[in-house]
Amino acid sequence: MIKDKGNIMKCTATCSFGLESVLAAELKKMDFENIASENGRVNFQSDLTGIAKANINLRTAERVYIELANFNATNFDELFEKTEKTQFYSFIDKYGAIIVNVSSVSSMLKSIPDCQSIVKKAIIKSMSYYYKMERFPETGPKYPINVFILKDNVRIYLDTSGSSLHKRGYRKKGGEAPLKETLASAIVQISYWNKDKILIDPFCGSGTILIEAAMIAKNIAPGLYREFIAEKWPIFKNKEWDKTREYFESKIINDNIQKMYGSDMDKDMISIARQNARSARVSEIIEFSVKDFKDIVSLSEKGIIICNPPYGERLEDQQIAKRIYSDMNIKFKEFPKWSKYILAPDKIFEEAYVTKADKKRKLYNGKILCNLYQYFGSK
Repeated sequence: MIKDKGNIMKCTATCSFGLESVLAAELKKMDFENIASENGRVNFQSDLTGIAKANINLRTAERVYIELANFNATNFDELFEKTEKTQFYSFIDKYGAIIVNVSSVSSMLKSIPDCQSIVKKAIIKSMSYYYKMERFPETGPKYPINVFILKDNVRIYLDTSGSSLHKRGYRKKGGEAPLKETLASAIVQISYWNKDKILIDPFCGSGTILIEAAMIAKNIAPGLYREFIAEKWPIFKNKEWDKTREYFESKIINDNIQKMYGSDMDKDMISIARQNARSARVSEIIEFSVKDFKDIVSLSEKGIIICNPPYGERLEDQQIAKRIYSDMNIKFKEFPKWSKYILAPDKIFEEAYVTKADKKRKLYNGKILCNLYQYFGSK
């Protein structure tokens, strides 16, 4: 439990299932300490500057939380009493608008509305001791309090991100089922691609995979041009957010980056992809074209193909998807020394593609269980 807002804080970054190791590697690279992975989250320690750093620069995280309390409770009285002991005033000012969200899984505390009401009352009572006030106007900055209850364990978090971190701000439009920016970035990081290699996405849609790769190549922090809910909190009084943005802006690379290529049969999607790339400030290193994947050509002896082909979620579309997978196998044989990373549904891809993957990794694209099928070319 946090006792002093100047102390190092326990924090948590959440992510899609299957991306925990990628997120942990990002945190380690950014010099955070006490990194520990759980299902769908990675815990770490940070100061206030680190909160800004994590929000602005993490590519695979969905949100960054400060852990306020962690305790067991089996009834509503326990929930109130232990929540009340948490020192919320270390972070929330007396004008703060407190928003409580609760999720409960396999717990005696089943009623979400009751839990929300009890936690909110306990927070107000806790803060009243410190601020010497019985009522709070809640006219100031928003403070989202997220309560996760699993069995008897209660964790109370303060959400520092606001809207999910996958919302970089560059994608104004997408396809019917656009790939999340965080997942696209993770796939690029899992691959052996780097800015000196040619990268092709022959099913590029709105361009997310290539744009995320280009942002990595240019070292553009993914949250550099968006806002975060914690920026308005009075505890950030030393210009932590401004200084962190200035630091990451100074690290952007503009030279010696290999061009990458995206194509799709849908000309409207290619138009959107170009617009998204311009918004992300990476359009100069991505070439988009309207093209069937069967018409792509090898531009060098070695390179990387990363793609997210159609899934055929509906039964009538699965046969079409299977034919595409079979044709992909034939086409990709023209790229024998290239590595291929293909995100596709767990059940139907490998049978249709025929060739067994060198490695598979289970990932979730939204609620759809997929595999990242990895075919390694020459090192």
